[in-house]
Amino acid sequence: PLPSYQKNELEREIPLESYEYPENLKDTILHGPNARDSSSWSAMQSLLEACLQAENYQQKFQLLLHLEEIQMEVDIRYYDMQDVTMVQDRGLLVLDVPGVAENRPSVLKGDHLFVHLSSERDRSPLVQYKGYVHGVELEKVRLGFSSKLHKKFVNNLRFDVTFTFSRLPLQVQHRAAALAMQRGLDSVLFPTGSCHQSLFTDAFQPQWFDRKLLANEEQRRAVTHIVTGMSRPAPYLIFGPPGTGKTVTLVEAIKQVWKCFKDARILACAPSNSAADLLCQRLIKDLAPRYIYRIIASSRSYKEVPDDIRPCCNWDKRQSCYVYPSKKNLECYRILITTLVTAGRLVSANFPPGFFSHVFIDECGQAVEPESVVAIAGLLSAMDKETNPTGGQLVLAGDPQQLGPVLRSPLAIEHGLGTSLLERLMLHNPLYKKSSSGYDPQFVTKLLWNYRSHEAILRVPNELFYDSELKACESDELDVRSLYCNWEELPKKGFPIIFHGVCGEDRREAKSPSFFNTSEIEVLVQYLKKLLQSQGKGGCPTVSPKEVGIISPYRKQVEKIQKAITSMDPVLRALPDIHLLKVGSVEQFQGQERRIILISTVRSCSEYFQLDQDFNLGFLKNPKRFNVAITRAKALLIVVGNPAVLSKDQHWQRFLRCCREQGAYTGYPYEDESPAEDGLATSLQALQLSA
Repeated sequence: PLPSYQKNELEREIPLESYEYPENLKDTILHGPNARDSSSWSAMQSLLEACLQAENYQQKFQLLLHLEEIQMEVDIRYYDMQDVTMVQDRGLLVLDVPGVAENRPSVLKGDHLFVHLSSERDRSPLVQYKGYVHGVELEKVRLGFSSKLHKKFVNNLRFDVTFTFSRLPLQVQHRAAALAMQRGLDSVLFPTGSCHQSLFTDAFQPQWFDRKLLANEEQRRAVTHIVTGMSRPAPYLIFGPPGTGKTVTLVEAIKQVWKCFKDARILACAPSNSAADLLCQRLIKDLAPRYIYRIIASSRSYKEVPDDIRPCCNWDKRQSCYVYPSKKNLECYRILITTLVTAGRLVSANFPPGFFSHVFIDECGQAVEPESVVAIAGLLSAMDKETNPTGGQLVLAGDPQQLGPVLRSPLAIEHGLGTSLLERLMLHNPLYKKSSSGYDPQFVTKLLWNYRSHEAILRVPNELFYDSELKACESDELDVRSLYCNWEELPKKGFPIIFHGVCGEDRREAKSPSFFNTSEIEVLVQYLKKLLQSQGKGGCPTVSPKEVGIISPYRKQVEKIQKAITSMDPVLRALPDIHLLKVGSVEQFQGQERRIILISTVRSCSEYFQLDQDFNLGFLKNPKRFNVAITRAKALLIVVGNPAVLSKDQHWQRFLRCCREQGAYTGYPYEDESPAEDGLATSLQALQLSA
């Protein structure tokens, strides 16, 4: 517990510059290779196409981050509003912003936006008022303005609103890219080998905190290599396919480091608050809160912080705000937990070199590389036999086959910003490459036992993405994975997958690239009612709404499904816990699981494929999104979609074929094209001829 007067005592010794993009870069992008001064386009292209290495590390990431910011500026204009009203409430003005709940646009406490009177929009100079965000609740944003606006304010006064975004995440990533090579991290970010130096004189003989590891050789091997530090200075990678206990392994390793090395200082990070909270929740099961400090950014609402981690987080009850203690006070804790961006505060504080002996990053595949480097550059010193023999251990956990970071700029994505540090090492660094005998356990462990899904649900993703190496873990207890194998609606008993073919119609509302398909919603609602009303009959154990998830790749379809469930259908609407049934995009389900997953694929017409690619929407041509969607289900998977369109994608075609072979296909009659015909069509297409 910290004295309440320490609101922000954390030092700021390393400055955070603004890192704004040069104006001429925007012109270069706008005019393209045909600009009068084509040399700037050529220079940009040659840097973008150059291989990432220590020598161009800062320059390349600086350019990629600038490109992303320029695209973010363009995209945020899409959300600007005209002729809207605000309501006065206790000294603040409240603005309705539809979509803000799902980050469209992203508005956080502490951000700002601009408004001007709609009646004055053509006036020059335009008088704008800056509004600071005091809070976001559902679709309402509470704003603080200067007294000048309050004096003018009357009810029903109409405003135009211009949104902005916080540049802080970009700034800390720019600084990280700059510090990385200044701080000598090339042996960590471009590793060539290990010093073969164990932190133990004898063998490591652990007492496991989580006894389940006794039955899992890969998890034990990963923890042993991490604790003995045998990969250093190279990072240790935990490749964790869906449901294989990646976070369990990471948390066990943190606990063993804490126990074995009394002077170890650990920083544990993840890209999102929810993933950082989970690390904290798992750690406090075995370690006293006095050793652990969860540092949360001031933009997060305290209501969102889980109850069980509140005793070890930086919220001060007396002042009702987050506090940021000084380095001296933070040194009392053995384990600090933050999001990757918030770790930037620790970088600014300038801890002495070698202070943090270990940095662990969970869900590393979901972060752009400079975001992961925020938690490394300026915080972790590379292991060195002379100057830092016991430190410098970096551990990255994730799955390069699942969704990566969400980015806006097609140019930045094309040139590598969408590749996480974890994925780059696994794709391009020889230490992490898979050989004929598998991965080198000194640097990487691939977890193989899946604890989540029924074998049938795992089958196709296992074959397509994991070299068919995953094994469904046998269970002694009542196995939830087999609960629905005798449901009367299954086309084939014992195979808990339904593919329901629908020949619906893609529809969209004006200007929106997001589609919906009402035929699919009708089928989904029918299945949902049968499940939620089963009450143990028809071979279907009682289902609670919180055990069901519905996934669709289009925001519009998500909205329409939510509406159908919560307001249109009288039976579903009346169910007591129906609000606990989550409907969301694939991105919103990453890292989560449900007993039952229903998927609405939406696409019924192939003419919109290019639009989907331009806006990074849909399932087709996005194997990672397909993989995440399919692997969320534990016991029952129901897919509703148009087989003729989906079969044009190789991953969906494989899934469809499996469902047909197993007798799990139902609905719209559909004949699969033979692979030979399909191959011929593809060959002709490559020659740009028509079959």
